[in-house]
Amino acid sequence: MFEFLRSYIIYMALLSGTIGLFALPKLPSNKAKFLVLLIWFSIVIEIIGYYFTEWTGLLNFYVYNFYMLASLSAYILLLRALLTKKDHRISAILFLILFIVSFFLNILYFKEDINRSYTYSFAIGVLVVLILSCLYLIEIFNSEKILNFKKSVFFWYILGILVFHVPFTPFMLAINWFLIKQDDSIFSLVLFILNFLAHSCFIIGFIWSEKKYNY
Repeated sequence: MFEFLRSYIIYMALLSGTIGLFALPKLPSNKAKFLVLLIWFSIVIEIIGYYFTEWTGLLNFYVYNFYMLASLSAYILLLRALLTKKDHRISAILFLILFIVSFFLNILYFKEDINRSYTYSFAIGVLVVLILSCLYLIEIFNSEKILNFKKSVFFWYILGILVFHVPFTPFMLAINWFLIKQDDSIFSLVLFILNFLAHSCFIIGFIWSEKKYNY
């Protein structure tokens, strides 16, 4: 019933990515521009994932597992760049190593059946991003940035990441742990709603943020 909604996700990404391009003049730092790059990277992945089976005859788990590794690693590195305390930045590097190791352990564990989502690695990566995001917010709330945090594109981008990944992770784990049959209609609806919320946060950040808070 809702399967068609999944095809509209790329249009939301195209909208936020295009608005991000127009917002580039007020994204002065490389890490601010990196946010736009990440959105366009997701668009490329969506296109490749859509046609991957048709092009190769293989299931597209390869594409989305790679995207999981690349995107969550990028989020961790982004948060490390945003964190100011030395111990928090060191923790980010250690967490990144933990996530990458878990990913390759996942490959070894399922080496006889690689046509599956690496749900456990995804959950570890999301947990790491959640922890680092909390550290980032704590640093903001304990500094002068609290006065203008809503004018920073980084705040809205991190919020968008959390809005998508935090609800989606238990949904995926429920399917995996309790062997719930994946209903494509429900799955597409959940993906659509969470992507809508995430890209809404990205768009608000690009429009509402101010250049002097985007360094």
